[in-house]
Amino acid sequence: MVNEIIARLKEGTIKNVVLFSDSMKIPPPPYVVVKPETGLTANTRQYRIIIYHQQGMFNALEKYTLVEMDELLGGYIDDKEGGRFRLHKGGYTDITAEPEGNTFFMERIYTVPLLGNQ
Repeated sequence: MVNEIIARLKEGTIKNVVLFSDSMKIPPPPYVVVKPETGLTANTRQYRIIIYHQQGMFNALEKYTLVEMDELLGGYIDDKEGGRFRLHKGGYTDITAEPEGNTFFMERIYTVPLLGNQ
């Protein structure tokens, strides 16, 4: 599932999309990190998607996080095993400064049932 999410995100305006802990090399901003996590409710998994951008790019960061990602991840996603999933929008964190690299980030959470065909 995570590979399908990454592939969808790479279709957007930010092409640098990486899986959390997949590499120690951090791409130059803007970039997106996808971090799978245990869902807050039973039988769910959540995906924390963290978007990093350069200082001074507040509008672009906000638009990508709150509008473009919903367009990219909306509808059903089919995985390679034949499962079909729908991501459900969750919360987000507002713009936050990242001390290293003079960047800023926002996060958005999407949740999916673990049972597939949802």
